[in-house]
Amino acid sequence: MTSTRKVISHYSKNNIALQKPTFTPVAGTLLSSSGHYIPLRQYHTVGRSSDCHTHISNDDVSRIHAIIFWQDTKWHIEDKSTNGVWVNGQKILKAQTYSLQVNDRIALSSKAGESFKIINNNAPCDILLSMDLKKPSIYLSDTEISIDEDIHLVNKNGYWYTTYAAAHKKSKQIQDGSLLRVKNNLYRLQTNQVEHHTLENKPIASSINDLTFRFEVSEDEEDIRLFISDLKSTSVIKGSRIQGLLYLLLCLARQSSIDLTHGYSKSHYGWISVDNLSISLGIEPDNTRIRLHRLRDRIRNAVSFNDADADVRQLLQLQNNEVRLNTTNIVIVKGSKTETALSYH
Repeated sequence: MTSTRKVISHYSKNNIALQKPTFTPVAGTLLSSSGHYIPLRQYHTVGRSSDCHTHISNDDVSRIHAIIFWQDTKWHIEDKSTNGVWVNGQKILKAQTYSLQVNDRIALSSKAGESFKIINNNAPCDILLSMDLKKPSIYLSDTEISIDEDIHLVNKNGYWYTTYAAAHKKSKQIQDGSLLRVKNNLYRLQTNQVEHHTLENKPIASSINDLTFRFEVSEDEEDIRLFISDLKSTSVIKGSRIQGLLYLLLCLARQSSIDLTHGYSKSHYGWISVDNLSISLGIEPDNTRIRLHRLRDRIRNAVSFNDADADVRQLLQLQNNEVRLNTTNIVIVKGSKTETALSYH
């Protein structure tokens, strides 16, 4: 007997599946066969990994099974899996994009399992997702939104800020995944800015030296964004729920920059023992190794490595209980200033 595939909603993470009685979609949205609405991000991952925006906990579903993304005024899907993706009963070719239309039905791995129907194919939109499934979510379709008589949201240069009617309350920035309480209801912000990394313009690496790694770090180091670029394209790795991964990579980047400044050779710069790195991060060594493997997955999904010499394992090296970021092309911007090796001390 075929088991029913299970869609898991991550209230503490990336995506929420909303019950249909309280949700009227005005932007790109899936409706699962189990009756949940799933607002689509501009670059939306579906799979078994807990890092996916829509997490499906079946063994026959790949860690990242499919990617649904908005490009050129249309939604597209690409199969990234082992067992396949079906659209309207037809298996699509792997590693090729397929345009999606309203009422198209998507099945993963087995056509008998859970399916997803495209019920709105408009452009993605930022949204405040209600934590209470009995209350509606709020689409942020304008640059200024009045949430209630006291709270307003203003979008400045792609970032949302809360402003208040009460003069003593200060405006503050809210980020993707941030919680916002309005009266007695709690909302989570899901942002959908059109990002650099789509399947069509990912950086391509024939050599590790083809890539530049630019870290943009907030003053308090609570928000880290990684831009990976070649001569033509840029991928962005960011998000509130992966800040621990990005901070680990930032530590490795700083160590490589320091060693290169001190004249270490190509084979010796950047190495940190896993034990010492774990102590500085405040986690166990096994947890550090798990994070390193997750970082490799993130980078692998952001960059097209088209040569064995340009493999992510050569970039993020782990051997003899030591690890390093094996690149000399590192730029770190903290706040508005570019860091130098001297500023790490």
